[in-house]
Amino acid sequence: MGELSCSPADDALSAKQMVVRLGCVLFNVLSGLVNGYDICITTGILDFMDRDLALCHNDAEISTCFLKEAVLSIVGIGALMSRLCCTGLADRFGRRAAIFSADVLIVVSVALQSSTRSTPGFFAARFLVGMGMGLAFVVTPTYLCEIAPRRNRGLFICLNEVAVCVGCLLGLHIPARDNTDAAWQWQSVVAIAAVPAGLQLIFVLALPESPRWYALQGDVDALDKSIQSLGLHSETLELRSLACKGEHIDYCAGESHCRRQMHAWAQFRKPFLISLGLASFTASVGSLAVQAYAYDLLKVCSVEDPASILPSVGWMKLAGALLAMSASDSERVGRRRLVMGGSMLCTLCDSILAIHLAFPSRVPEQLPAACVILRIFAWTAGYGGVQFLVISELLPSAVRSKFLGQCQAVASIIDIVIFQVFESLLFANAVATFAMFGAINLSSFFFAAAFLPDLRGLALEASENGQLGPHGPRAYKSFERSELEPTIVGAGQVD
Repeated sequence: MGELSCSPADDALSAKQMVVRLGCVLFNVLSGLVNGYDICITTGILDFMDRDLALCHNDAEISTCFLKEAVLSIVGIGALMSRLCCTGLADRFGRRAAIFSADVLIVVSVALQSSTRSTPGFFAARFLVGMGMGLAFVVTPTYLCEIAPRRNRGLFICLNEVAVCVGCLLGLHIPARDNTDAAWQWQSVVAIAAVPAGLQLIFVLALPESPRWYALQGDVDALDKSIQSLGLHSETLELRSLACKGEHIDYCAGESHCRRQMHAWAQFRKPFLISLGLASFTASVGSLAVQAYAYDLLKVCSVEDPASILPSVGWMKLAGALLAMSASDSERVGRRRLVMGGSMLCTLCDSILAIHLAFPSRVPEQLPAACVILRIFAWTAGYGGVQFLVISELLPSAVRSKFLGQCQAVASIIDIVIFQVFESLLFANAVATFAMFGAINLSSFFFAAAFLPDLRGLALEASENGQLGPHGPRAYKSFERSELEPTIVGAGQVD
């Protein structure tokens, strides 16, 4: 018997393999670019949308109404629908086909949103935007997780969040340079989102399919070709073992869909519940709403010129994403400590904001704006891309995209509610709003400390073989390497 080695030499890449791997990452994170651009462009032009579509615009300096809040919450509804109904595409037809479908939805929706002057047509386009981005944000992390070398999974998946931040920076800077004050000029800056989605649409099907998807189909020949294209030689035995086990996606094909789902929940209950908890906390802390309504929030915090501060939001998001990308694979930091640190820093910022809003004279003038920006940094570093990394590692290959979709569907419901009520809560009782978010962030810290494992450097199937304890690789100390990885029985055979 021999053991599978994970030494760097095993994954030495040829020039062609390096190009293919870089292409897989770069063309797949384009969906993150679209997502970040849409969120932040909407922050800058929401008042102009309100004015031109006559949603609730009046002469007040800041105002809100149901339809204005629905501009953002309808995207969450679309994301919810796609995560409930469309993630099966990734299991049936492959990860690339699902990403292609998401790009089609995004391109069509952006074209409609940037051309219609009808309020119903505008909201239909926003719904389709949500469907496309919701599907992309389930399938893209799944694909990146499955093509990444185990020692670089954090880098690969967190690059998607870096792309979100780059898109956000574009969205925050472009409105300042375009004549969005003129009627309907915001439609031209919305249309820019079609460019990265169109590029991904063209190139994604030219990239290799996820080798783990081929393994789940039992297609060893296609699996070997995908491994060769990506240079994942050190994972060959692990993936062949997965293919030989016959743990295909329809592992209960003789049963009804409902019974298959119940069987999957029962079999993988613990990783699913931990993943669901993390996704729920990530949405419940309300950072996407804080970001989207940053202009009005800064006004409430007595900032005289919020527009001058908004670009800082994008730069702090980017700093947080870069921190997560560099630290998630680090032995000194890792996934679990990033979540704990991010949640604790968010708690601190929420507490200071609540105190400032309750006792404005007790807090220095610059501190509230700094807390808003620092909170966004902390969320991006501690939740953002890290949640997709942790969940993708926790969930077994046979149910990864399906369970990730279900976890994100619950997160979408929470996002919808928060998007729809955030400004109403803020204007009704800002102190209670941030006290509530502070309590949620503190609860997230204790959840991560008690339940979140750190699977950096381990095989994707490690969660099926060891206890999901909170101490990372040490939780697997009692397991021999041969229990976590396939071994060679004879020439060309896998045990």
